[in-house]
Amino acid sequence: MTTAQLRFARLKSGPLGRVIDTVLGLTLIWWGIGFSSWVQGLAVVIGVFALLAGVLNVCWAAPIVGIPFRGKDVPKA
Repeated sequence: MTTAQLRFARLKSGPLGRVIDTVLGLTLIWWGIGFSSWVQGLAVVIGVFALLAGVLNVCWAAPIVGIPFRGKDVPKA
C-alpha cells in the first residue's frame, strides 16, 4: 500500500471520514426524494450506499483504490 493509499484509508476509517460518508448519504437520500425521475432512484441508491459505508465503517471502492475494505483492517500509525 502506498503512502497516499494509507492516508486515504486512515481518513476513511477515522471519525471524520465516517461523518462525511454518513452526512453525504443522508444528503443524497434527502435530495433524491425531491426528484420524480430516474435521478431520484439513483441518488437514493448512492445515498444508501454512502450512509451504510459511514455506519458500517467500510469502503465500497476499496478493491478499486487498493485499500482494506473494513476500517478496522487499516494499519494504525
